[in-house]
Amino acid sequence: MRSAAGFATNPDKLSGLIGSVSEKLSDMDENKKRVSGFFDKVRTLLRMLRAYINGEYREIPWKSLLMIIGSLIYFLMPLDLIPDFIPVTGFADDISIIFLVFNSINEDITAFLEFEESQNS
Repeated sequence: MRSAAGFATNPDKLSGLIGSVSEKLSDMDENKKRVSGFFDKVRTLLRMLRAYINGEYREIPWKSLLMIIGSLIYFLMPLDLIPDFIPVTGFADDISIIFLVFNSINEDITAFLEFEESQNS
């Protein structure tokens, strides 16, 4: 959480995190993309962070912001609970963390998605 707080208060570091996560998603092979909903959830979290950085959406509670950042930092770490280079299971912990955070802050995500929808109409 300390690391996440350092990112949350530094727009440049936060932008770098978004870029790194986007790049990792692009590099993942088709077999990993079969995980239902994972990519959509990560992309939603990235959109929330971009909107936060740009000042378009500031309604994200601090705790939720730190959870989002922390989960994305964990996603980027190649050596975590289950190292990413282990075939098939290497991303299981990353996926679990993203789903856990997504479910934990579901109300905040729903509010953000409603905000996005109102901006697009």
